[in-house]
Amino acid sequence: MKRFLVLAGCLSAWALVACSGDTALPEATGKASLRAINAIESSPAITFLIEERTIGSAAYKESSAPASYDDLSYNFNFEVLFIGELGRTRVAIQPLDVVANKDYTFMISGEVAAPTITVWESDQREWGEAETVTEFRFGHAAATEDPVDVYLAAPGIAPADGEEIGTLAFGEVLPAIEMTAGEYVVTITAANDELDILFQSNSFITQAASSLLINLFDGDANDLGPLALISFNTAFGGVAVLSDSRTQPTIRFLHASKDLGAVDIFVEDTLTMPLVSGHVFKDVTDDVSVPAGFLPLAYTTANDTMMIHIEQTISINPGVRWNFVVFGPAGSPASAASRVDRRSVETIAKFNFIQAASNHESTDLYIVDRGADISPVLVRPAYVGLTVTGIPVTTPLNAGSFDLYLTTRGEKTVITGPFELDIALGDIVDLISYDVDDTAFAEIVAIPPPTPAPPP
Repeated sequence: MKRFLVLAGCLSAWALVACSGDTALPEATGKASLRAINAIESSPAITFLIEERTIGSAAYKESSAPASYDDLSYNFNFEVLFIGELGRTRVAIQPLDVVANKDYTFMISGEVAAPTITVWESDQREWGEAETVTEFRFGHAAATEDPVDVYLAAPGIAPADGEEIGTLAFGEVLPAIEMTAGEYVVTITAANDELDILFQSNSFITQAASSLLINLFDGDANDLGPLALISFNTAFGGVAVLSDSRTQPTIRFLHASKDLGAVDIFVEDTLTMPLVSGHVFKDVTDDVSVPAGFLPLAYTTANDTMMIHIEQTISINPGVRWNFVVFGPAGSPASAASRVDRRSVETIAKFNFIQAASNHESTDLYIVDRGADISPVLVRPAYVGLTVTGIPVTTPLNAGSFDLYLTTRGEKTVITGPFELDIALGDIVDLISYDVDDTAFAEIVAIPPPTPAPPP
């Protein structure tokens, strides 16, 4: 592992040579693999460039796709698009002499406006045709977490003193190890204390001839625990979220069907004990814990299990948050499940909008400055043709005061508005549209944030 300060340097490989006084162009002898990983919880997607060529981008807990480049000297650049700016801002420059047959991971941490770049370097694994092993590396990208011990074992094997793969502090990566491809569990404990389990992954199956970089991150508002574990395939670019097997997923139920009436919600086939009772129009529950796996959801008339309105099975992994919205007419209600996005991004404000007003088949959504008129031809909607799906659309905004209007698609006929929205950088606002008694109109309502769950 190498840790570098952010430095200014020459702007291209040939310029680096020129800076040294040598006019001969360097010659490549091989290639190396490289990627960037974003470890700044509050950051937007950060763009990763080699000189002035974009390699990819990575939001928090994400990696850019693996890229292969010649073994020359480069400046690797990191850029952020701040809301309201016309172009990206360069926030870090990392010079590096790339060596052939090496694998480089640039971990981005610290502050968005001036991040620290840590470079993890290892040998590239060359795979043959008859390989039976998986290569594992483990990295620590959880800025708030103390040093940890890492265990890798078959399911059912508890961590034991002396069996750890190694100890990691923030910014470090362990040397690669090889294990027979198969089913494994990763356990993270406090350093030197195998009984203090901080994270224990669900079991996962690895493939032979694959290289995995498994990174520990701080959990964000979309996670159910303080830590998150992400596995990156450094050869092919695949990503797997390793959920903490000790946490149950949650669902937040939203009732957006005006004439469906009060319902009970069940998550078991026998309809014995409702998970939610007396769920009425416009009701929004807190996050409700549910079993992981294939979940049979059923909506019945309140106190009458013979009147089933919705039956749907969804697959839900441990450690994740979902919304479940029911909408539409009582005779044929529909539903939609979607992952929750509650992670705050410091450089933008954002709101999630669910169009659930079933009396309006297709609508346009306008977002204008407070007091602005939407009637001029040049005023365009932010979204065109929103249909009733129960799936939110997410909009990044600058801080400010805005008016929202929902109109008939392709028209300036106002269905509802103005809805006044005051929003600051880092804010997340959840909105939903509902039907009202007059079918020509609707209303926009702010969804209240859920009551925080007690700490684990």
